[in-house]
Amino acid sequence: MRRKPLAAAVLALLAAALVLGGSALLDAGWGPALRSVAGAPAPEPGSHASSYADATGAGANYVYLVEAADAVGNVRELQLIFFGRESDGEGWLEIEARGGSGVRYRACDADEAPAAARGALGR
Repeated sequence: MRRKPLAAAVLALLAAALVLGGSALLDAGWGPALRSVAGAPAPEPGSHASSYADATGAGANYVYLVEAADAVGNVRELQLIFFGRESDGEGWLEIEARGGSGVRYRACDADEAPAAARGALGR
């Protein structure tokens, strides 16, 4: 019967650690990095960090490391993969980011990018 109080105490400690750990990540600025929308100028053609053959073997995918900023001006580096083509370097990108990767992105005009992102990136 002594196991029930011990198990309850362990569960309470684990719950507290999860709450405090999550709070510490948010306080350290990781809240926006966990999942957010960011803006970045489209990378210049030929500036990819690496490339690899696509699944069909008919083309290549290009990996870019871009400086991006969110709507409040927090700047971080994101990895983007352009599937089957290189970036044309035109305009801006609206990026849904998770951690250090851009999960989805779309081309947009500079005036569609958050003003704080443009300011933080000096554009």
